[in-house]
Amino acid sequence: MGTFQNVKTPPQRLSFSKKGKEWRKNNVDNGDNNSLYHNEGVRQSLRNRVINLNLYNGIINVNDMKEVVNPYGIDADFIPKAIPHHPIAVPKIDLLVGEEIKRRFDWSVVVTNPNAITAKENDRKNVLTQKITQFIQGNYSEQELESKMKDLEKYMKYEWQDVREKMANQILKHYWEEQQFAYKFNNGFKDAMIMAEEIYQVDIVADEPILEKLNPLKVRAVRNGNSNKIEDSSIIVIEDHWSPAKIVDTFYGEIKPKEIDVIMEYGGRSSKGGYSDDDNNHVLLRDSVEDFLGIAEINGHNFGSDYTDPDGNIRVLRVYWRSYKKIKKVKYYDEEGETQFKFMSEEYIPNKDLGEEVTDLWVNEIWEGTKIGKEIYIQMRPKEVQFNRLNNKSQCHAGIIGQVYNTNQGKGISLMDRCKNYQYLYDAIWDRLNKAIATNYGKIFELDISKIPDNWEVEKWMHFAIVNKIAIVDSFKEGSHGASTGKLAGSFNTQGGRSIDMESGNYIQQQIQLLEFIKMEMGEIVGVSQQRQGQISNRETVGGVERAVNQSSHITEHWFMQHEHVKLRVLTAFLETAKIALKGKNPKVQYILDDQTIQTLNVDGDVFCEADYGVVATNSSKTQEMEQTIKGYAQSFLQNGGNLSTIMDIYFSPSLADMRRKIEIAEDDLHQKNSEASQQQSKLAEQQQAQELQLEQAKMKLEDTINIRDNETKLQIAQSAQDGLDTDLNNDGDGLDAEKLNLEERKFQDDRSNSSNDLMLKIKSLENDMNKHRDNVKLKEKQLKKATNKPSK
Repeated sequence: MGTFQNVKTPPQRLSFSKKGKEWRKNNVDNGDNNSLYHNEGVRQSLRNRVINLNLYNGIINVNDMKEVVNPYGIDADFIPKAIPHHPIAVPKIDLLVGEEIKRRFDWSVVVTNPNAITAKENDRKNVLTQKITQFIQGNYSEQELESKMKDLEKYMKYEWQDVREKMANQILKHYWEEQQFAYKFNNGFKDAMIMAEEIYQVDIVADEPILEKLNPLKVRAVRNGNSNKIEDSSIIVIEDHWSPAKIVDTFYGEIKPKEIDVIMEYGGRSSKGGYSDDDNNHVLLRDSVEDFLGIAEINGHNFGSDYTDPDGNIRVLRVYWRSYKKIKKVKYYDEEGETQFKFMSEEYIPNKDLGEEVTDLWVNEIWEGTKIGKEIYIQMRPKEVQFNRLNNKSQCHAGIIGQVYNTNQGKGISLMDRCKNYQYLYDAIWDRLNKAIATNYGKIFELDISKIPDNWEVEKWMHFAIVNKIAIVDSFKEGSHGASTGKLAGSFNTQGGRSIDMESGNYIQQQIQLLEFIKMEMGEIVGVSQQRQGQISNRETVGGVERAVNQSSHITEHWFMQHEHVKLRVLTAFLETAKIALKGKNPKVQYILDDQTIQTLNVDGDVFCEADYGVVATNSSKTQEMEQTIKGYAQSFLQNGGNLSTIMDIYFSPSLADMRRKIEIAEDDLHQKNSEASQQQSKLAEQQQAQELQLEQAKMKLEDTINIRDNETKLQIAQSAQDGLDTDLNNDGDGLDAEKLNLEERKFQDDRSNSSNDLMLKIKSLENDMNKHRDNVKLKEKQLKKATNKPSK
């Protein structure tokens, strides 16, 4: 399509004192030279990316379409030039974009540099030692100490976190919600589906870290060694057109008053084409100037000498390039005589008296510069955030993170690229179908106008034929032309009244079947089946649909995997940016958690910036399945005595690890409640058994008492009878003594009867007490069971 004249890149391995204003301007202009049209390595051409984006937006590139519908290159009028567009590829892209919105992104921040890891282990050890010491000194009982140790185990397992990691997680959660990371990542995923790449920028604006999604059409990446990562490029150029107000708002601290006047003057101009290579230093060797400029103008390029677009917006060019700086690795000895190393700037003078030795090193350094309009240069300096690592001083990048969706250094391929040929065929066949329907007139009646009565128009004759079902013929109409002049029309041997078959239903049906075939093939190629889109036939089984959806998800899983990898790199870069922005500050912010609770965050910037951080994710297909399974068992968990509040916590859990922690805690609480209920039931059973034993002992004692009294009664009766007999023999039946004896016997019998009645009353009283006790035991068991199953608030 087009190439540029090679422009020599300024030398980069220079000392800082030699990198003056002219050197910096030359580097910005070098980036400007690569900004017009540059295709680097694995990236798709700008033309292809614009065509894909327009196709998603409903605009067809006819020249690109002809390569599909006209494979032989025939220059003929039947090749369509303007046809309606039916976007069958858009729902498949939107489906994956929608799934990305609902897909869980489970991440966590950990420290990665060795010093921070060692400090984390020491802190954990100190916390354990301190807690155990407090327990020992607290004079707790054995049971209380066991409970305290279990609580400590839960705390160390689930809640304890290194202060740096905890702060980093909270900071990232705060900015995630405040700057709507999820929305930006979703738009980036859509870029990947359409243009096979997604690009983000992390920077500091107004002393705050910011994340911005970039338009891949306006980002140039030069010399990236065929890497599919945009941050590996030596030069990155971002070209856009901004309003004068936005320029002043963004660079108010850098722009001089005279330059503001120039910007306002620029804003009064407008540009409409007119390529000028004198001002841009662009020498374009092109095959088709018109095609090239059309693509570039769609992308926001305007080639007028005033560097403005038709609306008066001004061209803003931001250039980031890799340079080199000199540092010194200093070897020295500490107070204990151990060898140590430190890195100093190139101006450092070693103290040889202390045995310091110096080694010169050249490491990467990112520079930035901004060009506004034609001649305003600002912010030409080393970038404030270099994204270095503590264990690698040369590792750095510009804070622009991007991914090209390719395979083994090949050109990036998007989902739209895979759909495009089918989309063109579908539109072409649909155009044929429309034309076939428009010309499908069925059977047409052939009318001999020589038989139409005089002074009748064809429309009048058609009215009588269609409405009144009468075909009026004038057989005596005279001919008026040629040899038939003066003759009767009815004498001619005409064949009028025939019908012409214009029915094309079979052809229309064939075109409809082709359209369905193309849709099915497109879904097969891109991995988004009709079942996944919800288009299910009534002949399909439930198992068959589920299998088709699962296989479709396996085919598209690699898109999500690459996207999540990009998000991890972006979040890691954002943390590094936040370290610089928050250093020396102690802001206090509030953020809302997933369960709508508000948490206050106190940031210690100095502690936060002491470590390197990495972001890890646990998103896999098994993780997704486990999440669905856990939520599926929520109902059974409730039926088995689980709490509704626990189910709500599970649904609002930000991560699978947090979900697992809450489930395990809920299980421990449930086991503890069941154990307490079991102990209470055992205690009640023991009390009931003791009461029954006491009742049995009382009954046995009562029976013994009755038996003893009966024996005594019998003995007394026998003794009294013997005494009475002796008296009668001695006193010859003294009547008074016999009567006395009878009275005493009756009295004894009455006392015995009363005593038996008292004993029976006592037995009944004891039985009543036992029944009341049984009822109380049953009532307590019901209350205990009800309290155990009742959901806690």
